Amino acid sequence: MVAEFTLLATIAAIAFFAGFIHSAIGFGFGIVAIALLPFFIDGRSTHVIVSLSSVPMLIMAAWVYRDGFDWKSLWPALLGAAFFLPLGFALFEWLPLDWLVRATGMGILVMVWMSLRKHEVANNTEKQLIPCFFAGATGGFLAGAVSIAGPPIAAFGLKQEWPQHRFKAFITQCLIVIALYKVGLLFFRGHVTVDSWGSILTLASLSVVGVQAGVLASQRISAARFKGLVAIALVGVALLMILRGQPPLEASAETTFPQEAATLNDAQIRASTESP
Repeated sequence: MVAEFTLLATIAAIAFFAGFIHSAIGFGFGIVAIALLPFFIDGRSTHVIVSLSSVPMLIMAAWVYRDGFDWKSLWPALLGAAFFLPLGFALFEWLPLDWLVRATGMGILVMVWMSLRKHEVANNTEKQLIPCFFAGATGGFLAGAVSIAGPPIAAFGLKQEWPQHRFKAFITQCLIVIALYKVGLLFFRGHVTVDSWGSILTLASLSVVGVQAGVLASQRISAARFKGLVAIALVGVALLMILRGQPPLEASAETTFPQEAATLNDAQIRASTESP
């Protein structure tokens, strides 16, 4: 019971922090949550939990910026994601758990680098359908493989001469469709279990609270400075993930899901009592 409470409290703290950062810099929930949760639960369960728990937060953000909806700029990105997300998802299922954690660390490094790059504003006369398609394709592939879709889509949006509300609407509407697509695949392939719902609900609810706190904090903190500090922390975490990988199952059995750990312990007790 104590272990279960401690795990949920840790997940709640990570959820609040991830939601706070997402609100303060415009994206980053997936990057932060994916970077920190594997230290407490196994890597594959982390991707399932983050994918499902991000949906309520993204729905809320998409509703707030619904006035910036523009189908002409949205459909190429969604088309790219539709084709390439299943490819990333196949990689997610195929990779061994240790490789998945290391690949996630590499993905975080790439995403942080993309988010910190300076982007030149594109000329409105240029045709943006192909770049938009590839932004959605890259985001969809990464969403399927390592549950991080935001930075490639944000990088494309920063190159446009869009008002802020349209920029945020484009990102959030892309991300919510991609997230729902990924969640559908997770359910279809049987990755969502009963044991994971407590963690999913905790992460989802506290991330919404973190978003609201981030709105208040962003009015007093320089977004550029805050973004740099977050990037430094994420780079350190990503390097640790690459070097460490997933801890041995024996060491992390009690930090996956409490019910699973209890089942394992019961099996061990029965085996010990039955042996001569």
